[in-house]
Amino acid sequence: MDRMTERRRDRRIPLGCKVGIRLDGQSAPVVGTCVELSVGGLTIHSSHVPRMNEIFEIAVLPAGPGGVYQPLHARVQVRRCDGLAQPGLYAMGVEIIEVIK
Repeated sequence: MDRMTERRRDRRIPLGCKVGIRLDGQSAPVVGTCVELSVGGLTIHSSHVPRMNEIFEIAVLPAGPGGVYQPLHARVQVRRCDGLAQPGLYAMGVEIIEVIK
């Protein structure tokens, strides 16, 4: 994809970190994988099928246990969602609207 057709303006960094998705009305978070991170958002693979513009909290866990890094806690808004080849798994693009911690 060339720069003229690429709409995202921020550089994306590939990750493979676990992410907890806290949904209203659910006591346990949905666990997914953060596959990309940028200044303005993330791409998450998860079994959760979000509504367009849905807002929820996430916690992106550090890659390795026992490190000096803390989880990224943020409030995000869904901007896109696509089904993946694996049944029951979805890729959602979310925009970071607030970094909580």
